[in-house]
Amino acid sequence: MKVSVIVPVYNSEKYLKDCLDSLVKQTLEDMEIIAIDDASTDKSLEILKDYKSKYPNKIRVYANTKNLGQGATRNKGIELATGEYIGFLDSDDYVNFNMYAKMYEMAKKNDDPDIITTGLVFVKNNDYLANNFKGINKTNGKVINVSDNPSAILDESISVCNKLFKRNIIKNYPFIEGRMWEDIAFTYAKMFRAQKILRFNDADYFYRRQSSGVSSKNNQFNDHLFDIFEVCDYLEKELKDTNKYEQYKYYIRFIQSAYSLYRITEVFSWDIDDKTKQDLVDKMGKLIVKKYGDWKIYPEELLASKIGIIELEKINEHFNQKVGIL
Repeated sequence: MKVSVIVPVYNSEKYLKDCLDSLVKQTLEDMEIIAIDDASTDKSLEILKDYKSKYPNKIRVYANTKNLGQGATRNKGIELATGEYIGFLDSDDYVNFNMYAKMYEMAKKNDDPDIITTGLVFVKNNDYLANNFKGINKTNGKVINVSDNPSAILDESISVCNKLFKRNIIKNYPFIEGRMWEDIAFTYAKMFRAQKILRFNDADYFYRRQSSGVSSKNNQFNDHLFDIFEVCDYLEKELKDTNKYEQYKYYIRFIQSAYSLYRITEVFSWDIDDKTKQDLVDKMGKLIVKKYGDWKIYPEELLASKIGIIELEKINEHFNQKVGIL
C-alpha cells in the first residue's frame, strides 16, 4: 500500500460516518483504512462493521476487547499497517478528498521526505465536508531540511493527524501509552529525527473543535495534569537514543517548557478552590524549572506563540509575586 490511515474509535457515533465518508472518497489508489474500535459503548463498532461490508477492499476493522486508550490503539494500528507512509485521523474529524493523493504524489516528486504535513482547519460543523477543494489546493509545498533549519519545526502543529510519516521512522518508536497529550512527544520526536519534511499549508484536515481544550474537562480538575511531564520526558528519551539530542537540545527544552506552561494556563481556568489552584500552579512551576530550566531564557514572542500573550503574562505575573518559589 502507498498509504495506511489509522483511525482509533471510541464512542464516536455522532461524527464517525462523516470521518469515514471522507476517507472512502479519497482519490488516492492503493490506500488502506485501519479502523480500531477501542471498546466503545455506543454504536461506533456497528457503524464500522457497516462500512466494512460496503467497502471491503478499503477498510479493515478491528476491535479492542477492553479500552486501551488512544496511544495504545494507534500503536496497534502501526503494527497492522502495510503502507509506505502512515497517517492518523481522529474519528470526529474529516479530511479533504484529495488530501492523501496530493501528499503522496508530491512526496514522490520531492525524493520521499520522512514526513509530509498539511494545513489544519478548526471547524464546528460539516460546512467543508462536501467540498474537494481541488481548485484552491494547488501549492507544491516547501521542503524543510531539518538539520539546516530546526527552528521551522516549532511552527508545525503538534497534531499527528495532518501528517504522513514514513513507516520505517515510526514503526520502532511508538506512542507513549496511557497518557494525555501523547502527540507532543510523538510528533516532535519524529520531526527532529527526520532529515526532510515536506510542508503544505492547504485546507486539508478539518479538526472538529468541541470544547475549549481536551485537557480542561470543562474547567474541572484533571487528574492527568502531571502526564505532561512524562510526555515531555518521553520526547527527550527518544531523541537521546539518537545522535541528535545535543544538536537540538535548545529546541527540545523550549518545547518541554512551553507545553508544560500551557497546562498551567488551563489550571488557571479550573473551577476549583483558590488554595488548591495556587498550590498546583506553584508545584507545576517548580517542576518546570527543575526539569527543563528557566523559561524566561526564551524570547517572549516565541513562548507566546505556543501559550498566548495574555496567558504568558498571567504566568509571569503569578511567579513574580512569589519571589523565591522557583
